[in-house]
Amino acid sequence: MAITRESIIKRIVDDLENEDYILALWLEGADGTESLDEYSDIDLVCYTKEGCIDDAFRRLDECLGGLGKFNISYEQPGRSTNNRYKVYHLDGTPDTLLIDVTIQSESFPVSFIKEDRTVVPVVLVDKADIVKYQTIDYETLRSRLHTQLLRAQDIYSQKSRAAKYTKRGLFLESLIYYQKYVLNPLVDVLRIIYTPFQADCFLVHASRDFPPEVVAKLEKLYGVRTVEEIAAGMDVVDELFRSAVSEASCKLLQNQVHSGE
Repeated sequence: MAITRESIIKRIVDDLENEDYILALWLEGADGTESLDEYSDIDLVCYTKEGCIDDAFRRLDECLGGLGKFNISYEQPGRSTNNRYKVYHLDGTPDTLLIDVTIQSESFPVSFIKEDRTVVPVVLVDKADIVKYQTIDYETLRSRLHTQLLRAQDIYSQKSRAAKYTKRGLFLESLIYYQKYVLNPLVDVLRIIYTPFQADCFLVHASRDFPPEVVAKLEKLYGVRTVEEIAAGMDVVDELFRSAVSEASCKLLQNQVHSGE
């Protein structure tokens, strides 16, 4: 019998919901934004009682192992003990059907922003009313966005680091500094304009979050192949960056960060 996305989720719920230390299970990602397609992975969050994350991972390993053999079982290092992340993949399933699992405990507070439709939980189990929504504190949000805007401008002010390598004719060095000091700060400012609630997402879901004309410009700017194209791209970005900073500044001054529109 084929292992499907639906059968994996059902197995996890059936196996884990009866464990008393499992307080909640929910899906995020494409499930919440209703953008599932044949390439979608599974973004699962498991919320446990304090001190029970190891137990939850052991139980999840057993659960998924009952479906088949792992060819990926990787836990991201450096995470806090109350917010851990692990990626699984089952042999024989599509390469894109990764199972991304975040396990959090009671000392890691969880809340979702009502106004933000890019992160929407699909609740599978919730024994203790864990999944809650809050109204955004706009003053705190504006302060955070203002800091991000200033940081982007500070980084962009060092674009000469990229320019000197284009003049030296060194493509690889030009490319890395072009991305770091020119394109990356541009994207950070665009995030303030279009997705203020998820302003730190960089290029993740950029094709969904930015207008088509912005996406087309970024694709061209990132698709450089020569130092000459990098130099030309820097000239284009100069105007785009100034315009984006002006628009972002106006939104912050006029308190228009409610929707990103």
